[in-house]
Amino acid sequence: MKTNGTPAHDNYDEFLARLDAATTNLSTRAASLDKALAAVSLLLGPYQSAVREWERRRRDVGEQLARQSWSVHTHTALGELHDVAVKMQSMLAGRTQRITEKLSVMHRRLAAIHQSLLELEASRVKLNSSRMLSQDREKLGSIFSALAGSTMAAPALADMGLLSDLREAREAVILAEALMEVKGY
Repeated sequence: MKTNGTPAHDNYDEFLARLDAATTNLSTRAASLDKALAAVSLLLGPYQSAVREWERRRRDVGEQLARQSWSVHTHTALGELHDVAVKMQSMLAGRTQRITEKLSVMHRRLAAIHQSLLELEASRVKLNSSRMLSQDREKLGSIFSALAGSTMAAPALADMGLLSDLREAREAVILAEALMEVKGY
């Protein structure tokens, strides 16, 4: 608070511009992440389907292997098919897991961006409120000064009680506004 009569430097525009720039940057990142999330999500379905299909093949071949009526050559061929099915199921399950983990990371990042965007908007609202309080405080100060009159022109005619009351009222307003700012209102 400046007491020498010069108005305080209003740098709210600078801070609002910084908030706007941060909002723009995060919004751009969120849009890119949304597109990437959609693309990665498209991969998940086919991999999950392939895992289920190879699991079914592995199970069917395993049931065929359990029968004792096959020749050695057929049993060997079925064993190889079973091994291939096990490997393919395992490989595709691993890829599905990695895609799921990647999607989870992307969702957390997107949630963090959205949280930051909400915080930026809240800061913008608080900053605008603070700006209005500051402007109101300045207006109130000039009104009190005008009501009190100039102390230089006619000290004998000034109402000292009025000046004191106005100073107390101004201090009370400033303290109340400061309390509201500290409390976050």
